[in-house]
Amino acid sequence: MKKTLITSGLMCITAMAMAESSADLYGSIRTQIENVQVDQAKAGEDKSYSGIRDAYSRFGIKASHLLKNGITLNAKIEIPFNTQRLSMEDPSFFEGFYKDNRDPRLYQIGASGDWGSVTIGKQWLAYYNNIAYPVDYFSSFYSGFATHATVRREAMTYSSPSINGFNATLSMVDMTDGNNTSYLDTNQYALSYANNGFNVALAYQDSIKGSADILGASLSFTTGPWRFATKLEQLNSPSGTANPDPRIYNLYASYQLNNYTFKAHYAKGDESADGSSFFQGNSYHLGVDYQYTKNFKVFLEYFFEDHGYAIYTPNTETFDVLAGYHTQTDGSVFTIGARYDF
Repeated sequence: MKKTLITSGLMCITAMAMAESSADLYGSIRTQIENVQVDQAKAGEDKSYSGIRDAYSRFGIKASHLLKNGITLNAKIEIPFNTQRLSMEDPSFFEGFYKDNRDPRLYQIGASGDWGSVTIGKQWLAYYNNIAYPVDYFSSFYSGFATHATVRREAMTYSSPSINGFNATLSMVDMTDGNNTSYLDTNQYALSYANNGFNVALAYQDSIKGSADILGASLSFTTGPWRFATKLEQLNSPSGTANPDPRIYNLYASYQLNNYTFKAHYAKGDESADGSSFFQGNSYHLGVDYQYTKNFKVFLEYFFEDHGYAIYTPNTETFDVLAGYHTQTDGSVFTIGARYDF
């Protein structure tokens, strides 16, 4: 399926370019220097180190073509680039849990019109877009970890047009890449409302095996230089799980002053024996961005976690948490980095 989608996407982009439609190359180089400390590191690792880490650099090509009937066709392919290891790979190594960590971040084709939009292929998922993304606003590698959400997968998604501010999304997702399930093994449903800087959303993830059902709600509000956001998620645990149905609570705020944007985030995750409960414990995140130009900014951030989940070993080649996954130990990161978009 992946090869078919990538081939189809390349053919669509080529055809659109030949038809003198819109086709654009784009990219984002994001890298940081960091100092890391944990109270306790796992065997063979130092409790502190300084080094370089990529913050989700990527390159891509996107194309669109407007048909005479008003329908717009589109295609996109986007690849990751780990600036620390100078390699085409996801720096979080989460893609390795799905297929191959060197796979493209996105490969999708779609169509949109007055009736809404349809997207087929590897894409940002409906649950993440509506629930987790509103608090995923930091610039460093450590942004966006405090969630039960999966970010990208192969899927077939329909999004309705906006009707008086309301929008509905239905998506069938390949969450597990086989694993004794049908191809599209998970359904996601989302309903959102937006009006004058106020956004609220409700979403549900329904897995066929019932092992990762999630209910989430988010709310955000922007007024002048201020932006506030919050979300709540609850995982539906299998029967017999110790400390079942864990929740995650998030609070985010930012303030823009000239070229500066100051950010703060707090997250709390219930402890649980549920294997699908990724984030547990407490984390704090503070940061400031300085936008030098439209395309270039620098950032300074502090990140803290009291259960290991986001702070990795210095030269990791897999998902490798410095203190050990879910180990109770205080870990902190000071990081300074830069981002250039083109």
